[in-house]
Amino acid sequence: MTTMTTAILVLRILATSQVLLAATALVISSNPYRTRLLGIAVMLGVVSYLVSSPVFGHINLHVGPWLALPADAVPPLLFFFTWDLFEDDREPPLSVWLIAALYLVVALWVGLERGATNAAVNSYLLVSVQLTKLGFASGAMFIVWRGRESDVVESRLKLRRVFAASIGVIVAAVVATELVTGWNVPEFIELLGMAAIFIATLMLNLAFLRLNPSFVLRDSGVLMSGSPEDTLLIDTLNKLMSEDLAYTNHDLRIADVAATLKVPEYQLRRTINRSLGHQNFNQFINRYRIEEAARRLITEPRIPVLTIALDVGFRSISSFNTAFRAQYKKTPTDYRKSRLSNS
Repeated sequence: MTTMTTAILVLRILATSQVLLAATALVISSNPYRTRLLGIAVMLGVVSYLVSSPVFGHINLHVGPWLALPADAVPPLLFFFTWDLFEDDREPPLSVWLIAALYLVVALWVGLERGATNAAVNSYLLVSVQLTKLGFASGAMFIVWRGRESDVVESRLKLRRVFAASIGVIVAAVVATELVTGWNVPEFIELLGMAAIFIATLMLNLAFLRLNPSFVLRDSGVLMSGSPEDTLLIDTLNKLMSEDLAYTNHDLRIADVAATLKVPEYQLRRTINRSLGHQNFNQFINRYRIEEAARRLITEPRIPVLTIALDVGFRSISSFNTAFRAQYKKTPTDYRKSRLSNS
């Protein structure tokens, strides 16, 4: 065993210890069950990636792909974990679940049949698998980036900048390296990669020990009693929405509201989250939009649903239907029919 090979093995062991430490902290944390389950699955997949390569050549070729499957599952698991953390009140589309299932089947088949099928077919499938991995990693990073402006949970805002994005970058870098080098990664590149993974996992654990020792990734949602200053801000905010109808602005942002009310943006985010119980700004303003839309659906039965949706501030009928169904468990059309038939 060469010095570089030994160094790579040591770095794999060190990185594995850091990932297992984070997984243990997540197990005993007070996060929701699904958040813990998805997070632990991601971490066990990373462990599989770190340990499968050194032992792969010493085990039965028909068993190896099954042991390496958790590593292949990291990108889709990371996507669903990121979605669970940052996408409030929405479930991943069915199409994404189907793509993930198909991807895992193909990845396992490629592992089991590698070398037994045509080389061109193998190459095509391997490239497809790697590109799908990149797609899931890119999707996770997009979720983190997309919702940062409307997020009002302080701990989660910090998490966006550090945790999920850094994991997404690591996954994307690993997949891209394997794709470009044709899965024959030079030892020096592998050494740099293992060093980067170890440093990243170590820094993440140190960051959590300093900033979030309880390892809580999701806000508890418990309302906190506000100060007189918060009460005044809530009254002013409700006036801006209820009387000035600020929510009808399609492009309304939390920065615009903070500027209008002449308060720091961080204070407004904290009040919306801790005193009003919302996870993001869109969730807050959609409450006003949906309530007004529900009223108009009954009092103005001849006005098209699309017109009402646009009037109250939604950009499209699809986003309106999704938000309305989340609150009333019915589509706007069904809600109108049921209410009018009962009146």
